[in-house]
Amino acid sequence: MDHYFQIVLTFILGLLGLSFLVFIHELGHFLVAKKNGVRIKTFSIGFGKKLLRYKKGETEYCISLIPFGGYVAMTGENPDNPDEIDDEGSFVSKSVGARAAIAFAGPFVNILFAFLLLIGLYIIGVEEPVSDQIIVGFVDQTGTAQDAGVLPEDTIFSIDGKPIKGWDDFRERIGVSLGAKVVLEIHRKDSVLSLPVIPKELMVPKGDSSNTMVSMGIGDIGIYPRHRVVIRDTPLEGSNAHAAGIQKNDTILSINHQHISKYEDVVRIINSSKADPLNFQLLRGQDTIHSVVTATFNQEYNRYMIGIQMTYVMYKETHLVKSSFPEAIKKATATSWKMTTSIFRYFKKMFQGQVKADAFSGPVTIVAVMGSVWMSGFQDFLMLLALISINLGIMNLLPLAITDGGLLMFLAIEKVRGRPLGRKTQLVIQNIAMAFFLSFFVFITFLDFNKLGLFLK
Repeated sequence: MDHYFQIVLTFILGLLGLSFLVFIHELGHFLVAKKNGVRIKTFSIGFGKKLLRYKKGETEYCISLIPFGGYVAMTGENPDNPDEIDDEGSFVSKSVGARAAIAFAGPFVNILFAFLLLIGLYIIGVEEPVSDQIIVGFVDQTGTAQDAGVLPEDTIFSIDGKPIKGWDDFRERIGVSLGAKVVLEIHRKDSVLSLPVIPKELMVPKGDSSNTMVSMGIGDIGIYPRHRVVIRDTPLEGSNAHAAGIQKNDTILSINHQHISKYEDVVRIINSSKADPLNFQLLRGQDTIHSVVTATFNQEYNRYMIGIQMTYVMYKETHLVKSSFPEAIKKATATSWKMTTSIFRYFKKMFQGQVKADAFSGPVTIVAVMGSVWMSGFQDFLMLLALISINLGIMNLLPLAITDGGLLMFLAIEKVRGRPLGRKTQLVIQNIAMAFFLSFFVFITFLDFNKLGLFLK
């Protein structure tokens, strides 16, 4: 029951987040339309059947059944209602400039909201990488980094000569390089190496009992951040580990001078030692402890053991950085620009074959991810909210006929020609665009449901 409750709560939180972004988008249209004297018939969050409605003045405010979107219905917006076209409060009666301002207002509010939110986050404090370089924790034996010769504890300075700025930057740049050779600049002790590696498609378990693997549509080379293997509980009374003085919360740094990055290494080394002494290097608080332990054979588990239980703790690769107001504006501007251009980078890489369509997410996945991130950390959720808000604004500005950008395109043509395109021409363009978007929506929703289990574990 707890699991199903968590799934429901995840979707509720995700819907709240997405609905808020839709609300401020439509509010932008609404306020500018009102300012220009356009009569608003309906202000709706969501599409379809109206579940909740409230009418004030000439406008009906409602929440509708399908929560993925919303709309502002303006008088005279639909030329199929000729009685409304000549109304002085109709949309089409306004100047091209006024109509363009109304169309632009929704995306603009989304982008402005994200920018202001980022400023606030940077002032409060944001986790930023401790170092531009990243240290490899462990290397997947099935990944291409293993074949290229990358080792644990290697420090990666750059990809294709461009410096790395933390793990997020590294993952994005590898992610959009599926099937393309990239060169890692690696520092290993006193050596500097250039290792070419080709990212392969990232596959992850679907999250159900079928053992099905799901494509994420992006590249991966199989390296991960450093983890600390920590003693989870006090070693069993009378065990060899207890006798050797190993304690709860000790971090296992190495065994017999072999670096430890995952607990499978501990199990393997202990089991292969037979009854030979094991030299443990442990971190206890700020102190490094050395302990010698001998394993004994456990008949129940059919392997050598020392009596410990382990867990993972990830190394903290970031630190909290609070910015002054001028610094926050500078950082928010840079982050906004990166978020704004990211969608174009992904489209470019998709056309080059270095990102697959599986990498794109529709409303279902967006809601699941937003809810999941909200439950794990509200500040991370706010950063994600800014990212989605900017992308919502940019996507709506693209000249795709049925978007706000499409309306701006038609208005630009009207301004140049001195008259609007014929109604039939507009209908043909919009119907083609609608057919394309419906097909794309069905396709992306299918991908969403295929990946849904990844975010609802």
